[in-house]
Amino acid sequence: MIIIGLIILIIIDIFLLYFSLNKKDNKNNPTTFESNNNSKNLNVVKLDNLIFEYDSNIYLKDILEIDTEGILDTQKLGNQSKEVIIDNNKYIINYKIIDSTSPIILGGSTKTTTKGKKINLVNKFMCGDNYDDKPNCYIEGDYDINKIGTYSLKYIAKDSSGNKTTKNFKLKVVEPAKSSGTSSSSSGTVKRTKISKYIKKYKKENTKIGIDVSAWQDNIDWNKAKKAGVEFAMIRIGYGPTSDNEIKEDKWFKNNIKGAKKAGIPVGIYLYSYAKTKEDAINQVKWINDKLNGEKLELPIAFDWENWNSFNKYNVSFKKLNDIAKTFIDETEKYGYEGMLYSSAYYLNHIWKEYDNTWLAYYTSNNDFSKSYIMWQLSSKGSVDGISGSVDINVLYDNKNEH
Repeated sequence: MIIIGLIILIIIDIFLLYFSLNKKDNKNNPTTFESNNNSKNLNVVKLDNLIFEYDSNIYLKDILEIDTEGILDTQKLGNQSKEVIIDNNKYIINYKIIDSTSPIILGGSTKTTTKGKKINLVNKFMCGDNYDDKPNCYIEGDYDINKIGTYSLKYIAKDSSGNKTTKNFKLKVVEPAKSSGTSSSSSGTVKRTKISKYIKKYKKENTKIGIDVSAWQDNIDWNKAKKAGVEFAMIRIGYGPTSDNEIKEDKWFKNNIKGAKKAGIPVGIYLYSYAKTKEDAINQVKWINDKLNGEKLELPIAFDWENWNSFNKYNVSFKKLNDIAKTFIDETEKYGYEGMLYSSAYYLNHIWKEYDNTWLAYYTSNNDFSKSYIMWQLSSKGSVDGISGSVDINVLYDNKNEH
């Protein structure tokens, strides 16, 4: 019995010694830690010194090389950290967000002013940045608006991350034009193309040919327009907010939507927006919904923001501008409508992100635009029976990937 007792004590001592050593080893091992429920250990995997661009889409599956959901937050510059637990692994991702994108300067290579007339050269160009609401934009070089001549100058834009863009341009100071004492008017006429030619060229099984209209077209005979071949219409509902912080209804909107629908033409609408904040966008969509008062639309509601000549006064980054557009589109869907972004090819390529529905403005017969879109505004000089003056011509695609 004594021998058996000694054997039992020895076994207990060995077990306790093993447990103690194993616990100590786990405590000093940096790649493991004890889970909250004490049921298993998780392997800790660290990923350090990763660098990503501001406002980029970084998917966890690409970093971890594992089929998993989720993305990294890239909306704040500087060092970041994210922990992810997948199966038996705890991933600690240490990364840095940087902004290496330079500001954009738009505005041609020559500016002209009359002698003695004050001119704000900085605001004669569009100067914007993906991150900074107001990058540092200034003119380098000497000029005298009181002296006739041509001055070679440089426009410089710098952002808070140290990125820099320069643009050489010339300022021409000229004598004021002398008045002849008589009014002059252009004797030339605008050359317009009948919609029938666009129908012949662009009408296919997967397309419809249509127009977009506003108060500029005045009173429209929609029955004649339909007979001429108009298959859909985008109608301006309004514009704003204006300087008095109001949204103005297009004076022909009610007539246009009523006339188009009565003629059997599918319609969508657009708002010419001056939105500066996401709150503006939310208010605009609410205003649109109130004006529609339950009216059904066959086509989307388009966000039309094209105030590039006044962009410097908005003090918004390209990121915030995209947030405004996305808010507008998301809000339209909350009311049961479909949202869409309208813009020209240049700004779609350089400033706007890609959206599910895009209305492309690109006046060319050779459309080489590579991103997706569902509608193409290809001319502003169309001629349609029932409409006096010029009208925009559009092609609508059944599938955005078929154009």
